[in-house]
Amino acid sequence: MRTLIEDDMLFSFFITDYLIKEKQQYIFLLKKLIYLCYRVTNHEKRNDMKRLKWIWFVIPILFACVSKNDRGDRYSDLEKVIMSDTLRVVTLSRSTSYFDYQGNEMGYEYELAQQLAHSLNVNLKVVTARDENQMLELLKKGNVDVIAYPVTISPEMKEQVDFVAHEYKTKQVLVQRKSKKISIVKDALELIDKEVYVVENSKYHKHLLKVDEEIGGGILIQTVSNEEDEETLIEKVSKGEIPYTIADENIASINKTYFNNIDIKMGMSHSQRSAWAVRKGSTSLRDTINSWFSEIQGDFTYQYLHNKYFEHKKKYAQDVPKYINSKKISDFDPLFKKYANTIRWDWKMLASIAYQESRFNPNAKSWAGAVGIMQLMPNTAKRFGVDSTGIVNPEQNIKAAVKYLDNVDGAFKYIEDEDERTKFVLASYNAGVGHVRDAMALAEKHGKSPDKWCDVRVFMLMKAKPEFFNDPVVRHGYLRGEETDNFVTEIMLRYKEYNDVIID
Repeated sequence: MRTLIEDDMLFSFFITDYLIKEKQQYIFLLKKLIYLCYRVTNHEKRNDMKRLKWIWFVIPILFACVSKNDRGDRYSDLEKVIMSDTLRVVTLSRSTSYFDYQGNEMGYEYELAQQLAHSLNVNLKVVTARDENQMLELLKKGNVDVIAYPVTISPEMKEQVDFVAHEYKTKQVLVQRKSKKISIVKDALELIDKEVYVVENSKYHKHLLKVDEEIGGGILIQTVSNEEDEETLIEKVSKGEIPYTIADENIASINKTYFNNIDIKMGMSHSQRSAWAVRKGSTSLRDTINSWFSEIQGDFTYQYLHNKYFEHKKKYAQDVPKYINSKKISDFDPLFKKYANTIRWDWKMLASIAYQESRFNPNAKSWAGAVGIMQLMPNTAKRFGVDSTGIVNPEQNIKAAVKYLDNVDGAFKYIEDEDERTKFVLASYNAGVGHVRDAMALAEKHGKSPDKWCDVRVFMLMKAKPEFFNDPVVRHGYLRGEETDNFVTEIMLRYKEYNDVIID
């Protein structure tokens, strides 16, 4: 006796056979959709009701294929995505959306887009734009299928694009530094006679002018050029270089995971709506994305990604001793000595890296997914012979890390000074070789030495600014370069301290 699911599958194939006979040009598309349906319905983790839902979700799409009128552009955007086997999305290179981390593509919007492409059984192609205007231009020209970035919903934008149903709700907040000497601002009136920094002509600038007008004036509005953005201003607030700035709450939240000395509780606006967007008239693609968003509502995707990017602290606590005594740095010293010798490194340098990465905790796992005492990304560990089970083993973790360091060292062999080369290797271990090469290219373009870390580090820091990460010589986009600079500096200083203190 056939099951209900088998009956539905037979019915789907019957309908498909009819459609193929009627419209030969859809053969490839229909096969693709049937495969998608079959793959989902046979997914072991799905229950029968969800299987049936996906069957009946695909059938209307098949009917839609044959009901289209004959016209010049006879394929919808959804059909083109499936037939090309690629979903093309455009986004911005930002800490909230898309960035390169140790050679791995990451970002909240990126991971959502990746899962959407997987659900459609197609590949994902990511295009990064300079700004929202360029994203809109690429979408209109047909260079991409989806804007995978929260675009502010407004009557003007509704005339240009179709928004997906899943909306972000955020508001602008005041970013201020926590201090025992200065009280936290809790009301806009308290900003009178205080300096607030925003990018000139940005949405934050425009809104702040309105707020200033509403309270009768008095806010000392300071503008900076668009060579900076809200994230660089937030960092300046954290460092005490400027007193206040304004940012969207989601951007402020992700930066708070890096800078725990900032306060972002005070709202500066009502909630604003934003969403992903597709081309005007891309009804089938929009509806498919809407159905997918609804489908994943209950599987904790949002909760997991939100926690990963907006809640999880990005730094380890500092309360772990840097060494045990003058003869012993950690319990892992024998392993550091064993594997450092294989690449002719000083074992104390490996110890300094391990302290920086995990505080000698072999069970450490970072927000980005790096694992173990040397904080290896799983893909990196796999490249050097360690699988997902072995990566938590301290010896296997250190062994793979040393192979990786040796591999990166080889990429900079032309830098003859070993101490200088070590800084480039450390920077690459933290940020990835691509980002370091970007900074080297920027240094050379600006008349500095690409082989001197003191010059290159300046441009590692600059890679957090749009003017620099959008430069044509830059291939890997946005980078929170201060982290990499601190990583190199702290490891080198600790290494010197180990050399002074540890009796080897």
